[in-house]
Amino acid sequence: MNVHHFNFNETNSTGASSGIGESCAKIFHQNGNHVIILGRRIDKLNEIKRNLENSESKAKVFAMECDVTSSESINDMVTKLPTELKNIDILINNAGLALGSEPVSNISNDEIDRVIDTNVKGVFRVTRSFLPDMIKRNTGHIFNVSSIAGNHWYVNGSIYCASKAAVNAFSDIVRKEVVATKIRVTNVCPGLVETEFSVIRFGGDVEKAKKPYMGIDALTPDDIADNIYYAASRPEHVQITTIETMANNQASTTVIHRV
Repeated sequence: MNVHHFNFNETNSTGASSGIGESCAKIFHQNGNHVIILGRRIDKLNEIKRNLENSESKAKVFAMECDVTSSESINDMVTKLPTELKNIDILINNAGLALGSEPVSNISNDEIDRVIDTNVKGVFRVTRSFLPDMIKRNTGHIFNVSSIAGNHWYVNGSIYCASKAAVNAFSDIVRKEVVATKIRVTNVCPGLVETEFSVIRFGGDVEKAKKPYMGIDALTPDDIADNIYYAASRPEHVQITTIETMANNQASTTVIHRV
């Protein structure tokens, strides 16, 4: 199902049960693209699926529970994809998290494992699951949702910054490895985006989670999804390699003017 001049059919987004992943599902679907939404919260995914199916777009929506920290879960997901949706044209690796804001001397092994398993290993595993078919078909576009924290490192953010620096390197390497193909790779590096991200980071403490966004008009998930859709909809010979987007009044992870 080609849409206007766009050359993609199926979009697969991980971490799609909220935030940027959910917004990506919406913008691609409303523009006539079949979407596959993956995440750990199947109830939320099914709610998003129902909302999309009730919209004007007639494109298909497929929701499946998938834990990107588990190779078994990813393999099961790939096996169970409907035949008509197996040829993934757009892959959006969005699943990610941060935990706490402690110095290296105080962080736990559990926090290290959970962040690295999700933010780094998850991107490797999911990409590896779909990239061989993209290479075989000589088409595809991979989006890795990183962060400005992958370049603008900050105190008490060691695990998260390291994980996003790894995603940046991964994106650059994959792009070089597929340079002889028509596959495109875009690294997406948002600044302050107000989502459930901080609620998870601070263990459900809603008041503490609000503080990073106080005094500044933060980005929204729709802003980032709009960036991603723009890059995906460029002519085939155009590859946008990196998108770094910050809110106005933000210059880095720590240089922020608040009113």
